[in-house]
Amino acid sequence: CGSEAEAGALLAEVGAQIELKLADRIYSRGGETLEAVIGDLLRRQHATLVVAESATGGGLAERVTQVPGSSDYFLGGFVVYNRRMKVTVLGIDEALIEQYGPVSKEVAELMANAARLRSGATYALAITGNAGPGTDGPRAPAGTIFVALADAAGASVIHRQFFGDRARVKQFAGQMALDMLRRRLQRTA
Repeated sequence: CGSEAEAGALLAEVGAQIELKLADRIYSRGGETLEAVIGDLLRRQHATLVVAESATGGGLAERVTQVPGSSDYFLGGFVVYNRRMKVTVLGIDEALIEQYGPVSKEVAELMANAARLRSGATYALAITGNAGPGTDGPRAPAGTIFVALADAAGASVIHRQFFGDRARVKQFAGQMALDMLRRRLQRTA
């Protein structure tokens, strides 16, 4: 058996190899949560965040506000679970929701842009989707999620198809949204 120093050196070498493979998928080396990392990045950039949620039903805002002092950068959220709320609260044109469907790239983008403009936030995250277990027609089978991130330059959207129960799909959707924001913030840091 080797010494404690040899074991430490081996662990450091293996750890470095793992970090190379995972690259930008690593958001913390000290055990910070993704929410805390995002909060630190937002604070350092003097930026603010708002969320617009459909499929996650407020879960994303709940996660962001788990960080003490999150009111420094988190302005709030819009939970617009059904079509009528997307129209009345965010001002999204009902004809566009009808054209693209409530679970779509286009509606996710409209939600993010509307939330950002209505709140004055630097960044807006929006999540729309079908957490399941039922399907919402052929366009949106269970597990379909669209996440949009908007800033002054425009919006980008990610689409994923998740598998698992409703709670798991909602958890994955929130994680995807937060990670999308983290990557954007790290690029602009």
